[in-house]
Amino acid sequence: MAVKARRSLLLAGAVGFVAWSAVHLGELGASWSQAWRMIAHLGWRWPLFLGVVWLLGLVVHTSVLTASLPGLSHRRALTLNLSGSAVSNVLPLGGVAGTVLNLGMVRGWGHTGLEFARFVVVSKAWDLIAKLFMPLVAVGVLLAADTTPVGHGALWLLCALTCALAGVLVTAALLGRAGPLLRLVAWSERVWGRIRRSKDPLGWTKATTELLDGTDSLVRRRWAELSWGMAGYWVLQGALLWLSFVAIHVYLPWPVILAGLVAERLLTLAAITPGGAGVVEAGTIAVIIALGADPTGALAGVLLYRAFVFVAEIPVGGIATALWLLGRRTA
Repeated sequence: MAVKARRSLLLAGAVGFVAWSAVHLGELGASWSQAWRMIAHLGWRWPLFLGVVWLLGLVVHTSVLTASLPGLSHRRALTLNLSGSAVSNVLPLGGVAGTVLNLGMVRGWGHTGLEFARFVVVSKAWDLIAKLFMPLVAVGVLLAADTTPVGHGALWLLCALTCALAGVLVTAALLGRAGPLLRLVAWSERVWGRIRRSKDPLGWTKATTELLDGTDSLVRRRWAELSWGMAGYWVLQGALLWLSFVAIHVYLPWPVILAGLVAERLLTLAAITPGGAGVVEAGTIAVIIALGADPTGALAGVLLYRAFVFVAEIPVGGIATALWLLGRRTA
């Protein structure tokens, strides 16, 4: 009951933050009606082109998934990605439900539960590593271009360095040097136990050790595929964000586009609402506005981009899941 109460409290807090952000955007000069008009007047060619770029990014990302699970085909990897995302984007904290669905798919294709566990750890950790290292790249580019908000460059750099340090710990753990990460997990476990005033072991350290077991050999063999697949995916995601602004005739410097992309990708880790909906958009728009963009243009561009990377994944992923179920019944 306590867990459900905490989840409900988190969800309520996220919804309240989104509502406050929507009101605050209006105070900054953003017009929701004008933003919707900018998107509605695109015609059909731009959405079609943006959809192709979005789908191409998912296809490139399948290299990360096939490298994480030897024997998995690119077609099945795409099905896993779309179906898992469809469930995660519908349910609050739906990542677990998406993972359970993917487990059923993978077992049906002849893979073991242990192989799936390593697949989840490696693929999710590689995505996490990219999200933790890219803020430092983005802040470096912004500082070089002198486009950071006045007086906040040092704070942005400090946050980016903290993320990069966490990325180093995760990378080292995947490569078989998990000592520093396990010590941090053990410390967090003790602190949280004292806050809860509970003497029962939480099991975080043991669970982390078990999850990392055997991942180092897989990562050492497949690091090149993992890296180029993730890099290609990020490039195409950046292209999609840039084209979303170009489509509505809002032209931003590429350092600002990079910062917006990094903010959006990093904020997806806070998936309190389904797929981080609302929280991700609010944070991304805030970063882009802070870097000098027009509030209404920032609102329209981010909403158009998220229409593909979040909304489109629900029906397309639903179709992919239905086709998998149909094939399973036929077999």
